[in-house]
Amino acid sequence: MIVFFILVFLTFGAVDYWVILTKHQYAEHLVNYYLQRMEVEGYLSIADENDLKARFNAFSCPVQDIQGPRQSQGAARVLRNPADMDASTLSLQVTCRPEPQPLLIGRIIGGTVPSGFTIKVGGSALSERVSP
Repeated sequence: MIVFFILVFLTFGAVDYWVILTKHQYAEHLVNYYLQRMEVEGYLSIADENDLKARFNAFSCPVQDIQGPRQSQGAARVLRNPADMDASTLSLQVTCRPEPQPLLIGRIIGGTVPSGFTIKVGGSALSERVSP
């Protein structure tokens, strides 16, 4: 019986860990997708921002924060500047909170679940936009 409980604990712990890794990987893919769209637009458009939030919600990881040039915040487009490539850099960072929160199996042995667990993914690229 003790061996059975240990195996169940380890199995559910591994599954919980795998779910979080999968959500993190999918979040990275989405951020890279929208970063590529930002390269063309020069910022994150309102339509892309709404779509990004909807796609994160679709896999139970609602967006908590978005950092980067966004049209909804009134940011100017980042244009391609061959003279100063640093001025042409776009960045996007998304923080999301997976639901349900991870490490639930730890409750069995009296552990506490971290209440503020978030996934933070991001990247940067050079803008391809040459004119507003």
